Amino acid sequence: MQNTQDFLTNAILAIATLYAILMILDLFAGLVKLWNACTQQQNNTAYQVNHKQVIDKTTSPASNKPVNNPESLSIPVADSTAPSTTDDIDTESLTLLIEKLPQPRIRTAARRLGIADKVNGHYQRLAILRTQLKAKLTSQPKEVARVLSEMTLQTSTSRAKVIAG
Repeated sequence: MQNTQDFLTNAILAIATLYAILMILDLFAGLVKLWNACTQQQNNTAYQVNHKQVIDKTTSPASNKPVNNPESLSIPVADSTAPSTTDDIDTESLTLLIEKLPQPRIRTAARRLGIADKVNGHYQRLAILRTQLKAKLTSQPKEVARVLSEMTLQTSTSRAKVIAG
C-alpha cells in the first residue's frame, strides 16, 4: 500500500513539474514570437517611410513653361488603373490593419469616425464595427487613414514608453 501511494505521489509531482515546464516554454515561445512581430512591424514602418520619401523624390512638379505650338500640345489621358491623387492611400494595408487592431482601438477609431459603438446601450459586436470601418474606408479613405494613423501612432508611442520605462 505504501509503495502504491509513493508511486502515485511521484507521478503527480512529475505531471505537475512537466506542466510547469511546458508553461514556461510556451511563455518563452510567445515572447520570442512577440519580439519578432514587433521587429517586423518596425522594419515595415521604416520601409514605408523610405518608400514614401523615394516616391516624393521621383515625382517632379509640372513645368510652367509656356507652350509655343498649341497644335502639338498633347494632353495625357488619365489611366483608369493608375491611382489618382485622391487614391494615394493604400486601402489594402488599411484593411489589414482594421482586421488586426485590438478591440479597444477599433472602438476608439469607430467613435472618432462617427460610427456608434453602442446601440441601445449594448456594445456592437467587433465584426460589425470592422465591417462598418471597411465601408467607411471605401467612402472616405483619407479620413479613415488619418484616424488609423493616429491609432497606430498612439500604439507605437505607448510601446516606446514601456520599453524606455
